Amino acid sequence: MKKRIVMSLLLGCLVVNSVCLTGCGSSKEMSTTEITASTQVDNNEHTVTFYDSDGSTVLKTETVGHKENVESYVPEKDGYTFVGWFATPKLTREFDFDRAITEDTPLYAGFVSYTEDTREFYIVGSGTSDVLSESDWGKVIGESQKFTKEDVENENVYTITLELNEGDQFQFATDSNWSDQRGYGYLESGMFDGTTYFKNAGGLGDTPAEKSNIEVAVAGTYTFVLTTYPGEDVYDEEDPYYTEETRENFNSNPYDKITWNFVE
Repeated sequence: MKKRIVMSLLLGCLVVNSVCLTGCGSSKEMSTTEITASTQVDNNEHTVTFYDSDGSTVLKTETVGHKENVESYVPEKDGYTFVGWFATPKLTREFDFDRAITEDTPLYAGFVSYTEDTREFYIVGSGTSDVLSESDWGKVIGESQKFTKEDVENENVYTITLELNEGDQFQFATDSNWSDQRGYGYLESGMFDGTTYFKNAGGLGDTPAEKSNIEVAVAGTYTFVLTTYPGEDVYDEEDPYYTEETRENFNSNPYDKITWNFVE
């Protein structure tokens, strides 16, 4: 008889504990649901902060709805020209204003002052097209590879029109040593209307995009436009191979840009 009483008590405890645990679980689920709902409400709006190029001075703030777009605006700065908004404080990537805002977003203004560029630029590379076959990775630099410096007031604009074949690879530089090279990372875009015309072909070792080869994906005649801001050039003096004699091989610029037109 005593054994039956003990067993009944044990079963009763198990039932009570089971009910308690089930109740606690339900309470926890409700709490999580409430937190999620609260988070969703908080995330209905985001703050977009427009910074000066110093990365700390706030020029303007905008409140934007979740998955909505923020509108660009043109700030003014005495003695400088505004060239666009960037997504990173080092100004390495321009911000796409077609992108939906899903979180608080900082933007950084790009300002430049005009300095005349006296350099000459060439296309250097290799491939089956006449100009690049002759170039042979920059071993030959002549009139066929040379850019034309356009007569544009207070701007440094270089252009070249040439026929390229699929698989050709190239960059722009000032000499056969590839000084001041401008590669894939300077392209405003490698695509147009959903078609890829140029690909990032990389380079030797751990090559950054700015020094990566541009590979032709669609054969045809192209006009390239290289816009430069030499007053904003920077040099990677921390590179172990950097010397004053070779400094132009360690040159880069956050504002220089390559645009292009597909002629045919």
